[in-house]
Amino acid sequence: MDLPSLRKIPKRILLVAFYGFLLSISTQMLYSHLALFLKFDLNVTESQIGWIDGFVEFLSYMIRIFSGMISDCICNRKLFLMIGCAVACLVKPVFSFANSVAGVLAAEILERIGNGIQASPRDALLADLSDKDRLGESFGFAKSMKTMGALVGAPIALAIMYFSNGNYAVLFAAASIPALIAFFFLAKINMQGSKAIRIPNLIKKFENPFKKKYLKSLNLQFVTLMIFAFFCELGHFGEALMTIGASRIVSPSFAGITSAFMGIGQIIFSYPIGWLSDRHGKLFLIRICLFLAGISYALIATSNNGFVYFFSVAVLCGQHASIQAIFLSMISERINPRLRGTAIGIFYCTIGLSYMLSSEICGLICENFGYETAFLYSSMVCVLCLFAGFSKRFFGKLQTTGVVSVILELN
Repeated sequence: MDLPSLRKIPKRILLVAFYGFLLSISTQMLYSHLALFLKFDLNVTESQIGWIDGFVEFLSYMIRIFSGMISDCICNRKLFLMIGCAVACLVKPVFSFANSVAGVLAAEILERIGNGIQASPRDALLADLSDKDRLGESFGFAKSMKTMGALVGAPIALAIMYFSNGNYAVLFAAASIPALIAFFFLAKINMQGSKAIRIPNLIKKFENPFKKKYLKSLNLQFVTLMIFAFFCELGHFGEALMTIGASRIVSPSFAGITSAFMGIGQIIFSYPIGWLSDRHGKLFLIRICLFLAGISYALIATSNNGFVYFFSVAVLCGQHASIQAIFLSMISERINPRLRGTAIGIFYCTIGLSYMLSSEICGLICENFGYETAFLYSSMVCVLCLFAGFSKRFFGKLQTTGVVSVILELN
């Protein structure tokens, strides 16, 4: 039997995934406790935290359009990965000196810009390096590795907080170390010169990617996919509020462990679901993920048991990560390789706008009606999207992979 664990992952996909693993450690060390710092040290309300979280994420996603477009034009993905990693590395210590909401917001904006610069080129590079029949597997594996950083980063953050007697400044400064390692690791990766690489994006040749023959792949199917992605993300309960939600059940000092369970869920689910999506249909697996996410939100809303909460968080975040990986693989197989960075940037901007709205909605619901109501809202959105996913009128064509032949013709 062709099990995913027995299949060899291409070396360069492993290298890009390991880069994501290191950068994710740095990010999770910061964000696993940032919401707690805002809530309990700076007295920021849930709605304000939700707004800040959604706004900076949307800004990050907006940047991804431009970085993806430029990487398509200059055919150099690695350059953007290095720039984004350098920004993320340099800005982490800034959080140590932020003692106001404005200071934290300014630092978050810079950090998210760095993240946005490298995100679309990184995912486009993964698609460039992957075989067409293994796109879901490649994105799922990369997502698992990236979020494995959360599993490593969250306990490191807890240890630093314990030994520093809850000193957030020490934690935020230490978060730059994994990013620095990721930068030097990335500098050693050679993405050029392999005879096995036949994707035009990996050839350093300047060409206008916005020619008519390439733009044809940004068709109605792509627009439909973006609309579906927008509504799937509209119920996403953000990590910041999820962490504060955990503080209702466990002590605030240990609520940061929520990030670790988020990482566990993504590690467990992302790669197998991505592998299955290559064999049993990507839209079918999205439906399964939405079903599991809806149940998880409902369990979180109706239970005050810590085990149920963290178990549901793990399942929930595994589904969100898997859905995003499947969307990325669907985009990559439907869009001409010359426009992959641009299309992925559009996707990130779409879900970024949706995430900003969902963060504000969930924050307001938490503040005015309680966390249970907010979780039920997110569950309802998953159920509605699940039913929408069965609409043959809008999504029937997305179940086919015939667009790949169109892309090959355009090349």
